[in-house]
Amino acid sequence: MIPLMRTKLQPPEVRPSLLARPRVYEQLRNALHSRLVLINAPAGYGKTSLLVEWMQEGRKEWSHIGWLSLDTTDNDIRRLFAYLLEALTNIPLERRERLRALISAEVDLDAEQWFAELLNDLAEVAGSTVIIFDDYHLISDGQIHQAITFLVDHLPPRCRLIIATRSDPPLPLARWRARGHLAELRSFDLAFNPEEAATFLLEVMELPLSRDQIVALLESTEGWPAGLHLAALALRSRPNQSEVVDELIASNRYVADYLIEDVFSRLPAHLQQFLLQTSILDRLCGPLCDAVIGVYEQSAPSKSNQSYSQLVLAEIERNNLFLFPLDAERVWYRYHHLFADVLQDRLEAGSTAEHVAMLHRRAGAWYAAHGMLTQAVNHALRAQAIDDVVAMLEPIGLAFISQVGEATLRRWLPEIPEAAFESHPRLALLRAWLATADYQVEDAAHWIAVAERALAGVASGAATSIGLIANLRGELSAVRVRLALLQGDTEQVIHEGKQALAWLQADNQALRMRVAKDLGYAYLAQRDLARAEQAFSEASINGFNAGLPYISAMATVDYAYTLALRGSLGAAISACRDTINQMLRRNRSRAQPGIGLPFLALADLHGLRHEFAGALPALAEAESAIKSGQTTSYLNLLIVTARIARARGDTDGALRIIRQARFLARQRNVGWVLAVLDGLEAQILIERGELDAAGQLLDDRLLKPVEFRYMPVAAFYAREHITRAGYEWRLASARATSDGEALRALAAELAQPPNGEIWQALAPLDAALLRGLALAAAGDDGNEAMLTALDLATSERIVAPFLQAGAPLRLMLSQLAARQQLSPYGEYLLSLFDDDEIAPAMPASTPAPATALPDPLSLREIEVLRLMAEGRSNHEIAATLVIAVSTVKSHINSIFSKLGVASRTQAVARGRRLGLIP
Repeated sequence: MIPLMRTKLQPPEVRPSLLARPRVYEQLRNALHSRLVLINAPAGYGKTSLLVEWMQEGRKEWSHIGWLSLDTTDNDIRRLFAYLLEALTNIPLERRERLRALISAEVDLDAEQWFAELLNDLAEVAGSTVIIFDDYHLISDGQIHQAITFLVDHLPPRCRLIIATRSDPPLPLARWRARGHLAELRSFDLAFNPEEAATFLLEVMELPLSRDQIVALLESTEGWPAGLHLAALALRSRPNQSEVVDELIASNRYVADYLIEDVFSRLPAHLQQFLLQTSILDRLCGPLCDAVIGVYEQSAPSKSNQSYSQLVLAEIERNNLFLFPLDAERVWYRYHHLFADVLQDRLEAGSTAEHVAMLHRRAGAWYAAHGMLTQAVNHALRAQAIDDVVAMLEPIGLAFISQVGEATLRRWLPEIPEAAFESHPRLALLRAWLATADYQVEDAAHWIAVAERALAGVASGAATSIGLIANLRGELSAVRVRLALLQGDTEQVIHEGKQALAWLQADNQALRMRVAKDLGYAYLAQRDLARAEQAFSEASINGFNAGLPYISAMATVDYAYTLALRGSLGAAISACRDTINQMLRRNRSRAQPGIGLPFLALADLHGLRHEFAGALPALAEAESAIKSGQTTSYLNLLIVTARIARARGDTDGALRIIRQARFLARQRNVGWVLAVLDGLEAQILIERGELDAAGQLLDDRLLKPVEFRYMPVAAFYAREHITRAGYEWRLASARATSDGEALRALAAELAQPPNGEIWQALAPLDAALLRGLALAAAGDDGNEAMLTALDLATSERIVAPFLQAGAPLRLMLSQLAARQQLSPYGEYLLSLFDDDEIAPAMPASTPAPATALPDPLSLREIEVLRLMAEGRSNHEIAATLVIAVSTVKSHINSIFSKLGVASRTQAVARGRRLGLIP
């Protein structure tokens, strides 16, 4: 889990001397009609103070206001998202835990997927939400800017985002401005006007100034609130206030420099020293400051522990010296950014580099002692204390990636001299792992070589434990596995994978899981399905043992589709069910990360058996768990939905889903999905007799080769819909022209399994089935091949390919039955050709056939309709589905509209007539 500082989620406490500014509050209130409010002004214009004060009134209009104070350590998408989740406490805890597990999973996911999940949850939350990002100018990570763009573009109607910054962020402001999505408050909006300046100086700061002096100060500071504040502090400390005003007006120096110099120089020496030394800290508490200034106090901060520095901080706050409390207990504070910048400049100008480094080392040591590794490493790097950095990173190694995120490590590691990597293998392995994540083959190879040299040096040390050396060797082999996968060297993947599993200790389950998964991909590419099954099974087990159910679910799906490639549907279905049950035993939430994947596979595999009573509820569970932002998973959901619609005879609905999926796949450039969709559409066109259109699709697909061999689900679909579609088109075309020679040539080809990738070889059942059909169409005896196909289908109860073969197969089965050569399973298949049985009444929680309604119900609406039929109240439905009551009402209104009814009773009756519910 990513460690978080709670004070970043709390707005600073309001100071008693804060000036109320109803004029600006009203501007902000009006600005919130837009999706994004950008507050852009230099330091000292009161951006944070404005937001803190507005929140007191804003909570009366907005149900929830989430606050996040940003700093440079937040330039990591996982870290920022984790904080955002914590800020949005109006999202139910169960859903936030699901998203938290998603970002903590050791897997590369598109950040837009996380934000899409978050937006879906926000859309279902009752009430309105405002999200505040303070100090956004400290964010420089491009991935975060892209994610925020996505967030603003898709904000639900009752959500707003406020960004406070010193400069315009690299976001599409012009586009949002043109569309009315952006409102702005800038420095001229925040500057004090004459009335506010007079109130502040005369009433808040209690200075006896004349109207002319106030006007002079306002003009010299140009209404800059911090400038007026500094001027007031200077005036309070000088007996001759007119002289100060004259000096300020006459001075050519920058007003902040002048005023801070004046205020600072009049402070007692102990406060000056304290302010300078602690200016290196982004956040301050008594014990931390004690450590930095040399008064060592290792206890954790608390109100009862009034350390020396805690007392000094209280004194600074009383003197109104730009110190903001970050919590109600006055434990954590921060300096005003402007004040901190000036203090840091004075510290560096008046101190040696060694002294400043010492302060950072002390801060880093305190943070490390209190388990705040991100802050500890940041300070150690500023101190150039490389040994300290190494000491913190080295023991954790690759596990650090999931703790702080790849982006943070990419900032840290280049600051470490290369010589340090030569003697610390885990640091070199971190660099190598990040290089593989970036597909940088040469860089990965370089850092692997560095790790090898470093490991050789460590292994020769007498004090190094045997267990540590073994784990290091295993980690090195694990990174070599990743590099070999990038290079397409499956032999090397297998060799290094075996080495890694032999060396890695049993408790290093997360890495063992990754290695096992990679081994499975390599075995699959080599068509060694038995070993691929074993590897994916081990990966799934290790994932659960390592506390990574999301990754385990992914491995289970790989395992299930590898079984399916071998024709073992029963075992594949059992594997999915076992994983679902195991996940639900650990976490009862049916919306937890990853659970939609085995549900989706379960639906797909039941569909091959035409077991719609099992397929359709599982499909509904998958749709509920998988959101549209999860690109690959959502595309898989659309593929399975189309496959099941086709199996139920709803080819129009299947084609609509295929086109929807193709649009998304093109947007996201998911090549293998586009290929599968082309094949699936071609098969449907063949069934409809549209051979020219199908042939064109398949011809186009041949010009766009796609890699399938590393993905079990992709390989399975490719075989089902690309390879098989090619044979089906040849069969249908030859049959249409009564081309006996072509039919016999096809039958002969199907008798010999081709060489090549696993997906290029038809399943034995499909080969026998198509061969029998080809021979029969040529006027030859295809019964032996057909009986072979039936034998292969019997134990696994496979149905779909037979029914999809249509009338020619029905004729063959009827002829075999007349000769009493048809097996009981063949008789069962023959019975399914009754039209009423091909598309039975749809059970609950399933998508309605597209032809049944002009505007079909969604899966969620069908689930609500089923619960209505059970007599559940709106509150009971909301509790069952973990959604707001208002959302239930919206679903019910939509159901009434689509069904053309006006009451619950009418809706249930109409739903039953349409086969939507039992």
